[in-house]
Amino acid sequence: MSTTYAGRPGSGASAVDDLVGEYSEWLRRESSVRSFGEWREITLPFVDDSNDDLCFYAKDSGGSIMFTDDGFTLESFRMGGVTITPARRERMERIARRFGASIVNGDITMESDRNHADAMNRYVQTLTHIGGMMESAQRRVSEYFADDVAATLDKCDVFYTQSVGVRGVSNYEHSFDFLFQRSANHPTRFCQAPNNFDKDAVKTIMWDWEDTRKAPERRDSKLIVIGDDREGPLQSTAFDAFTNCGVTVIPYSQLPARAPQELAA
Repeated sequence: MSTTYAGRPGSGASAVDDLVGEYSEWLRRESSVRSFGEWREITLPFVDDSNDDLCFYAKDSGGSIMFTDDGFTLESFRMGGVTITPARRERMERIARRFGASIVNGDITMESDRNHADAMNRYVQTLTHIGGMMESAQRRVSEYFADDVAATLDKCDVFYTQSVGVRGVSNYEHSFDFLFQRSANHPTRFCQAPNNFDKDAVKTIMWDWEDTRKAPERRDSKLIVIGDDREGPLQSTAFDAFTNCGVTVIPYSQLPARAPQELAA
C-alpha cells in the first residue's frame, strides 16, 4: 500500500514534489536496450563492483519475461580472486530467493509472468545485493582464507580435519587450521593457513608449533604453512624464517598441484 504525503499547510511547492517523476525520466534517459537475437541487453545507470553500469539480459517467452546475467555476477567473484565457498553460495542463494530469483548453473535468473516492472526491480536488487558481497569479501578475504584452502583441498580429494585444538607441553591449547592424518607415506601433518603471511605469523605459529611438537607422541609430526599469494608473492623474510625452522611452506597458487602428493594420505 502506498501513502501520499501532502506538504505542510502553507509550505508551498517544493522541488521534492517532482523528484520521483524527475528520477523516472532520468532513469529512462540514462538506460538503454540493445537487441541480441531473441534477447535484449538492458543497461541501467547503476554502477556495479566493476565500476561499470549494471547490465543484464531479458527476453519475452510466450508472455513471460525471463531475466539472466549470463553468469557475469558470479564470474566477477572468481575474477576478483574470491572463491565462492559453500557458505558464500548459501548466502547468495538466500538473497536470490528473497527477491524471487534463482541461481542456475552459475547464472542468476528470474522469470516473470505478470507485473514485469516489479519483477525487473526485484531482479536488479538481486544483482546489486549479491554483487555487493564482492566488496566485503575482498576486504575480508584473509578472514576467509582457511575456507578457501578447504575448498581447494576438497577439489583435490584430500581428506583433513579442520580447526583442531591440541594441548602443548606447556599445558596451553593451540589451534591448527588443518590436520592431515598419519599414513604409510607421511607422518601426521599439522597445518596453518594464516590470514597474513608475515613476521607476526611466524612468531605466533612457531611458538604454537614448538610447544605442540615437544610432546613425545608428536615428535615425528610435521608442520605445513599455506600462504596466501593471490595478491602478490609471499613475504620472502617470513618464507625464509619458516623454512629455516624446518617448516614446509606451500603458496596457495601451488596448492592444487602439491596437495595430492604432500597432503593426501
